[in-house]
Amino acid sequence: MNSTLTGAVAVYLAQVRAELSDLPPGELEDVLDDVSGHLAEVAAESEAEPTAEALQDRLGTPRQYADELRTAAGYPPRAEQSSDQAGWPALRWGLIAATVGPFLVVIGGISPVFILLGLITLFGAAFFGVRALHGNDPRIVLETAQGQRLAASIRNLVDQIPPNLRHELVSIGQPVWWVARGVVGGGGFFALFGAGAVAVVGALAGAAVSVWIGRRTQQDRRWLWYVVPLNVVATVIVPAWLAFSFVGGSAYGLFGGYNDYRGSSGTDYAYASGLTMDGNRIENIYPFDEQGRQVKVRLYDQDGKPLKVEIQDCVGYWGTDPSSTRPSESNQFPQAMILPDSEGNTSADNCKDSDKAPFIPPAAPVSSPPTATTTPTPSAGTSTKPSTTPTTSPSASAPNSPRPSVTLTISPTR
Repeated sequence: MNSTLTGAVAVYLAQVRAELSDLPPGELEDVLDDVSGHLAEVAAESEAEPTAEALQDRLGTPRQYADELRTAAGYPPRAEQSSDQAGWPALRWGLIAATVGPFLVVIGGISPVFILLGLITLFGAAFFGVRALHGNDPRIVLETAQGQRLAASIRNLVDQIPPNLRHELVSIGQPVWWVARGVVGGGGFFALFGAGAVAVVGALAGAAVSVWIGRRTQQDRRWLWYVVPLNVVATVIVPAWLAFSFVGGSAYGLFGGYNDYRGSSGTDYAYASGLTMDGNRIENIYPFDEQGRQVKVRLYDQDGKPLKVEIQDCVGYWGTDPSSTRPSESNQFPQAMILPDSEGNTSADNCKDSDKAPFIPPAAPVSSPPTATTTPTPSAGTSTKPSTTPTTSPSASAPNSPRPSVTLTISPTR
């Protein structure tokens, strides 16, 4: 069979093949070789590539053309089969592939097992759907009662789109969608399993494969049983991927929960709640006064909101507090922290806690004493009077220190 036929001619040949699928395989290939040659001659007679309508005007419908071939070759008529018997099993498997499979893949964040089950369900149901066609034209599913209702619902939705926008979505949006789903599929696969270094290469390869599949589906509609379920998965994952990328998320966040990592170390990342500083969690605060004495304080932010951390004393950890109104967080610092014993145990029987700082605070910086100021000497003939408040040097309070200096401010009088 000639494999160079493209476009409507290739689709017409595939439909004729479906109509003759009951013939023995060897005889079917001989007949199709003749048919492909005839179609190539018909296509060559046209200046442009013929459309499906032009082929049907010239040769009749694919079924009529196949019936003429049967009569000319002496083959018996094709045994008629109801549309429901031929198309419903294929449609049913297609619906399973497009619903159950994507659902399991999308909820794969719960467990990677769901991703595996989803892919098995998706491709398995699609395979059985293609097998259920038994060589018939895939459009046969639209002749079933269920297929007609589904097609009518889709047409109603499509009719809501303005014609000019509909044309743009097909001519421009479709190739863009092919690339987007390939980039996310190829790049996300490697990023999901930690191979971020080759994610870009995977994205480019995925885009190329996705475009090839899109073009292939236009020629062989049986690929729809695989492409439609994958499109459902991509419809959910592509917007989610873009949203996570916009807010600084990662590919893993789509499946395993969102983690906004800020560094490479084990503790250098942002927590979702609680107090943090430079990406590190703050579990306690130990305030000291200027004399180096530990004090208790309550801390609030600029809006008067209390700064709280989780209480981690023995009562809070082991739940031995008889009061049911005890809060789980507090803004009073320092808070009591559990002290492990010499063997590192912190059991409920020997649990001890303390709010004493586990470190010695550094000495407070020494501030330099204020310098004395001297007023200008008044000119002759002016009277003076002393100021009422002397200024004493801070060193005057220290024992065995020299007499404190006193500064008098003298103002001229008129």
